[in-house]
Amino acid sequence: MITTLIILGILTMFIIGFVQVYNRHSRAVKKIDFAGEYRNKFVDFANKYFQTYDRYSRLGNFDGELYVWLTMNVSKIQSNLGTFGVMDYIAPFQTYRVSNYQIVINTIPKFRDGSVQDFDTNSVDDCLLRYIGYLEEYSKDTQKNLRNPIVWFREGFREILSIPIFILNWFGIISNRTLNSIKESLIYKVISGLIALVALVSGVVTIIVGYDQTIEFINRLIGR
Repeated sequence: MITTLIILGILTMFIIGFVQVYNRHSRAVKKIDFAGEYRNKFVDFANKYFQTYDRYSRLGNFDGELYVWLTMNVSKIQSNLGTFGVMDYIAPFQTYRVSNYQIVINTIPKFRDGSVQDFDTNSVDDCLLRYIGYLEEYSKDTQKNLRNPIVWFREGFREILSIPIFILNWFGIISNRTLNSIKESLIYKVISGLIALVALVSGVVTIIVGYDQTIEFINRLIGR
């Protein structure tokens, strides 16, 4: 009976872990698709604008449909970009500096009032390219994890181990930010990984040699 429960527990860890790894990879792929779509539409919009841009009237071909789409999705892409989407900004012909300047969300409206510069559009394109490149490397790692059962077990065990933290968050004792910082901390990952390894090895040994023999062996190790 105990051996059956151990087998079910290990299988549960594998399943939960695989779901976590699959969802992580799926989210990365969706972010790549969205960032690629946003960049393509932005490049099309900017190219149309500057092809007919008149530097005296500061006006160009303004594609209203693309502008609406870019504006409606700018908060989402800016949020996804994170640190890739901010910079210390110095306006052309100005001496003041703007720290933590959100590149995309501040550039799109400049097309409407004609104040957009090449530097602005290049900055948007560069940050999107850097972000897409990072996501593509990250998705390669998550794809490898989809074929690694050890990672499945580790992630499944880590998710189970996080239940008390989720409960504290659910009751409002800790914030979402604290929850995420704990789960992403190196100490938590190392400790949970070591515990997961010990649990997996112990479970396999118990299945192979039997529960009673395993308990007897552990008692001999601790001198009982």
